[in-house]
Amino acid sequence: MRLLQEIARGRLTGDEPLVGAAIGVGMTAEAAERGGADFLLALNAGRYRVMGAASIAAMLPLDDSNRFTDTFARREILDQVAIPVFFGACAFNPQLDLDAFMGEVADAGYHGVANFPTVTHYDGSFRKALEEAGIGYGREVQMLREAKSRGLVAFGYAKTRNEIQQMLDAEIDVICLNFGWNAGGSRGVPQIFTIEEAADRARRIIHQVRQVRPETICLVEGGPIVNPEDMYRVCRDAKADGYVGGSTLDRLPLELSVMQVTSAFKAINVLREADQAQSKEIAHAARLAGVAGQSASIRTMLEQAVRLAGTSLPVLIVGERGLGRTTLARSIHALGKRRGPAIVFNARTSELDHEEFLFGAEPSFGRVRRTGAMETAHATIVVEEAHHLSESTQKRLADLLERGAFERVGGERPVQAQARLVAITTPPSRNGDALIAELAHHFGASRIDVPALRDRPEDIPAYARLVLEAVGVGRAAEPLEITADGIRTLFAHSWPDNTRELRRVVERAAVACETRMIGAADIKAALEDRNRERPLAPPMAEKEWIVDALRRNRFRRGKTAEFLGVSRKTLYNKMRLHGLLE
Repeated sequence: MRLLQEIARGRLTGDEPLVGAAIGVGMTAEAAERGGADFLLALNAGRYRVMGAASIAAMLPLDDSNRFTDTFARREILDQVAIPVFFGACAFNPQLDLDAFMGEVADAGYHGVANFPTVTHYDGSFRKALEEAGIGYGREVQMLREAKSRGLVAFGYAKTRNEIQQMLDAEIDVICLNFGWNAGGSRGVPQIFTIEEAADRARRIIHQVRQVRPETICLVEGGPIVNPEDMYRVCRDAKADGYVGGSTLDRLPLELSVMQVTSAFKAINVLREADQAQSKEIAHAARLAGVAGQSASIRTMLEQAVRLAGTSLPVLIVGERGLGRTTLARSIHALGKRRGPAIVFNARTSELDHEEFLFGAEPSFGRVRRTGAMETAHATIVVEEAHHLSESTQKRLADLLERGAFERVGGERPVQAQARLVAITTPPSRNGDALIAELAHHFGASRIDVPALRDRPEDIPAYARLVLEAVGVGRAAEPLEITADGIRTLFAHSWPDNTRELRRVVERAAVACETRMIGAADIKAALEDRNRERPLAPPMAEKEWIVDALRRNRFRRGKTAEFLGVSRKTLYNKMRLHGLLE
């Protein structure tokens, strides 16, 4: 039971989801452990996958399933990993003494037992015949009862509400809601559930479990869940404690990796020249912009920057603060090899008259003649927080982009624009921080979206390494590195201040660390110091508070009321008061 409490700690603290790996070979077991898996399931299906068969082969009488699984698990997994290993036990054999067998499993050193292969994958008349013969689901439940009596963690696969209820009646420790064999890859199975339907079904069934036995750990697996985004969607909507991956952790990644690498080797002679030229441009853009990462969104962003740099089109950069938007704008100027300066102007903080700065002014009473920034030859004018420009200034800019010319303030003679415009804004929200439609229209083909760091966690390690390289310049010692638990700590943080905050945290951890390996404790200490330094945000007005909660809960009013801790009626009244009801 102590082991179970350790496994459940992730759910109880809410730090991260539990992840179990259903595997069949030692190499995959060790890789899953290094990746942060909380426990392993030794299943005959996993072994058949690495032998080249589909997972469904686990259901055929190809071998003595229990002997088959125990042989490879003892030889390759049990003593090779430090995380718990559960044994996938088959209860089909009517001559098997379940009590004695569970004793053997416990003596072998396994930490728990799962009912696999399981009759949940059968239906129709064949399933009915198994149940009538006494070797159906009830026998699997009895086997898990015997496992619990031996001090083993009981892990129950289930599909239907009836199966779930049997698991609850037996007080099984972990219930895994299975959606069938996985989709995807060369051996994917057609699905009866979409990911939305799977999430809804999981939500209703897990709610049933929570009502009866809240201490039960609830996991999901299989069916349409084939990547981390799918897992997040289902676990978030259903409030599941985590996920078990089988094909998604070994077969699908292996198929894709081997196929891509083999294809790359075959095509290398054809692709080399074009790839090298493009890669050099993108790598150069990344260095100029101080960007690191491997996500598709970052690659797309850099490719856009390279393409747009060679044009004279105006550019709109949209992203949250702290993402290096201005540095990206400067890199576009540099990549375009413009001979003039890059002039940065912040529309939110500058005390200059916006229109006079950009367009200049003709002499009049109380005003001297001055040229505008847009007249600067071969320059790039970077307007930070462009949505703070007045409506009249934005209309002037829209007119300039339409005609290529403008009139100075107080003047009537057209002046030809000599500079390029790069505007920077934050993502539009209900607070109105967006460009007017007349101006936004001119950026349709030249908008670059800079994704928030929380939306591309796969870029965190690369960016952290970039920061460490900068910190380590001039060090005589070995370069600094971040441990696996340190990386997981970085993944767990939401990074509200984006890459700017990540850079400060990694720098602080690097300076404070007494060895070359920066661990989770160093990262957590740096985050705490950073939080103490961050000024408290001003309290939100009630309307903003409600709008923020609605947005967080995708404008579902019932969920929003629950999130805010008020009744649905109170929420409706407040929304009506603030004009939020349509």
